[in-house]
Amino acid sequence: MDLIQIARQPVLSIHPEATVLEVCDVMAKEKVGALVVLADGKLCGIISERDVVRRVAAKRRDPATTKVSEVMTVAVKTVTPTASAKTALELMHLGSFRHLPMVDDAGQVIGMISVRDLLRHRIDELDLKNADLVNFISADGPGG
Repeated sequence: MDLIQIARQPVLSIHPEATVLEVCDVMAKEKVGALVVLADGKLCGIISERDVVRRVAAKRRDPATTKVSEVMTVAVKTVTPTASAKTALELMHLGSFRHLPMVDDAGQVIGMISVRDLLRHRIDELDLKNADLVNFISADGPGG
């Protein structure tokens, strides 16, 4: 299965000049753990629940006045739709993050993949494989 079929679409985004409080409102309303940060339609960062906890709450910063640009992650790793689910998961594991933007050849964000999305996909694959094996074992011999 292609990553684009696993990714969340449409991508939820926020502007770098928005406040962290606005980020929290969007993430709570949409039930997501991260937003891409877009300036003039271009990816300039990502902000996650982890960023809010570590860079805002733990530092006792006011989320109503702290700008996204002050606390977002700017060294954003991305994948393309041609990457494998395994590649995406390995990238997330090595970088210790849980959300990965997907970009097209022009660098436009076209999806967001989470570890949860990848795990759900893998569980579905294993369930299908398990059902196939049970059917094979349960057959009445050659030719079924």
